[in-house]
Amino acid sequence: MQGEDFSKDPYKKQVYGTYALWKSLPSFLKGQPRVALEKFGIEEETMFELLSIKTQLDFSNKYDVDTGTLTDWNKRLEKDGLTNDLNAWARKLTPNVIFALYKNIIKSGRAHEVRAWFEIVEHN
Repeated sequence: MQGEDFSKDPYKKQVYGTYALWKSLPSFLKGQPRVALEKFGIEEETMFELLSIKTQLDFSNKYDVDTGTLTDWNKRLEKDGLTNDLNAWARKLTPNVIFALYKNIIKSGRAHEVRAWFEIVEHN
C-alpha cells in the first residue's frame, strides 16, 4: 500500500490551519467554561472559541468539514510532524507557571519545588 500524497495544499487551507491549532490544544481544556480557561491564563478570544469545540465531530459541524476530511488531515498532520510539538500552546503561559512555582516556594519551601526552580531558572 502506498502512502498518501500530501504534496498539494489541503482543501480549505485556512480551516486546515485552524484544525491544526485546535488539535494541538490539550484535550482537558476543550469544552471547559470560559471562567475555567481564564484561570489557566487564557485571554485570547480565538482560544476561547477553539476550546469551546470539544470533539472532532463538533469541529466538523462548526466549520462544515466532512469527518473523512478531518481523518485525512490527521494523517497529514502526523506525516508533516505537526503533532510532535503539541505543547506550543503553553509556551506563552510559562511565565505564569514560573511565578506560581515561585509563590509556592516562598510560601512552603518544599524541596522538590526549590529543586524545580533551580533546574528551570538557574540552569546554565
